[in-house]
Amino acid sequence: MKPDGVMVDGTGGVDEETRSSLAAVPCAVQDARWLTPDQQIRLVAVASLVTGAARLLAEDPGTAITTGELSRMWALLDHALA
Repeated sequence: MKPDGVMVDGTGGVDEETRSSLAAVPCAVQDARWLTPDQQIRLVAVASLVTGAARLLAEDPGTAITTGELSRMWALLDHALA
């Protein structure tokens, strides 16, 4: 969003460094042998959902909210974190 409140295409407020870190999770998690396979899967799911939600909100926030897409993503996130 521009300072005057106008929406612009973008990344949903996620900076490049954070996006890069989250994108590396699926590759790096296999080297985290101290995590159980279940924890590795949950970590990949959370990273994927967070980046996906930011992308979804950046591309079409109104539709994401009104159609329930965002709610479904949060339900998946809740399940992955439980």
